[in-house]
Amino acid sequence: MARLKKLPKFVKLLKPEKQVKNLFDLKAFAEVAAKSAADKNELGSFIESVDEGEGISTYLFESKKLGYLGWRWSVTIYQADPVTEPSLCEVVMVPGNDSLIAPKWVPWSERLADYQALQLELERQAFLDAANAIDEEEAAKELAVADLEPSEDAKN
Repeated sequence: MARLKKLPKFVKLLKPEKQVKNLFDLKAFAEVAAKSAADKNELGSFIESVDEGEGISTYLFESKKLGYLGWRWSVTIYQADPVTEPSLCEVVMVPGNDSLIAPKWVPWSERLADYQALQLELERQAFLDAANAIDEEEAAKELAVADLEPSEDAKN
């Protein structure tokens, strides 16, 4: 006779909110898995189940975790047929349609190239501004010198 192995200490077994009616109530199985992954009061209500095909189903639950507005707990379960025991594939948090997510990642080399191009453009603009300032100063000096010299009309 096979011996049952003890579960590791990090696995928390929690009872679902409602009693499981039969041995393989997948929604209740998914709820227990999500509760064991989430901290206390982070698991919200059931949203929907998605049949992925080939015995794989995903159950989505609302997340009440602070800072994760619009995110969902996703529990994926595999069950070969209705008489076999289900297997837990994964429990993860996934973003919903209106959730806040990070922007697309840009490699450092591209970010550095953009930064260097901006710096080069700023240096060019500073050079042009300095050249225009020098030209304006020279024009102002020429105008001042012209004002100091007696004009031809004044000589006559």
